[in-house]
Amino acid sequence: MVEKNTVVYNSTGRLKRVLLGKPTHHRNIPISDVARDLDDRGIQRDYEIKVKQHKELEDVFNQLGIEISWVQLDPEQMPWQMFTRDFGVNTPHGVLIGRFRYLERKGEEIASQRTLEELGERVLPEQIARGAMEGGDCFWLDENTLVIGNGNRSTYAGFENAREIMSEYGKRVLIIEFLSKWNHLDNNFAPLADKLALVNEDAVPDYLFGILDGLGWELIRLPGEYARTSEINLLALGDDKVLSFRGNRLNQRLRAMGLEVFDPEYSCFVEHGGGIHCSTFELEREP
Repeated sequence: MVEKNTVVYNSTGRLKRVLLGKPTHHRNIPISDVARDLDDRGIQRDYEIKVKQHKELEDVFNQLGIEISWVQLDPEQMPWQMFTRDFGVNTPHGVLIGRFRYLERKGEEIASQRTLEELGERVLPEQIARGAMEGGDCFWLDENTLVIGNGNRSTYAGFENAREIMSEYGKRVLIIEFLSKWNHLDNNFAPLADKLALVNEDAVPDYLFGILDGLGWELIRLPGEYARTSEINLLALGDDKVLSFRGNRLNQRLRAMGLEVFDPEYSCFVEHGGGIHCSTFELEREP
């Protein structure tokens, strides 16, 4: 099998291929404040509704000609395999397989790596072997700069391991520390288009603003309430297109800025912290 062009150079280039997961075995796991609150309220959604809403997400990629691959659900059959973001991070040299922090998700990375290898995708020979590093904490600010959040999921040891690995490829890796209640970095920071991003000013440290300012980013600063509702958890599609969800209070604001916003119905996943960015893994982006 010919090895595919499995590369990501930044977080906003035109998206060409994506890895998704069907919600076949989906159920809530209480490993974040939002997910625990959902359990406390006793909220459950019918399987048919989950399938319908996930199909709306899929339809956006089909509409834009973005190729979809699917993660293998068997034999693991894990409840959050549809959230393909977190098993690792794509790089300019192939996918770096990560390591989950919580037992409830360990095993997803095995299924994802097996899927990638069978698809002929490029996977780095090294992978995270210490601590935890989850893809929801990872963003490329440019081709040479990867930031990793350190909140509820990725740990300092995982960051150090990633820094060691990526230094072999000439990349720098920076850690962004915040309180565990904010969960993943992608709930608090979202690149939308070239050098334009949303950021939760109540969560991230001041030095992130300094890094972004030094790299020439324009920031839309938001209060923390937008993080708990996954309204920051969006995906840049490239060419000033953004994948959001129906009912996001930011949709009209982003459209007023000239961005084309796609908003599938996704409420039954968003309500427990499983946002749009969580549900997607870029296999290939243009520079």
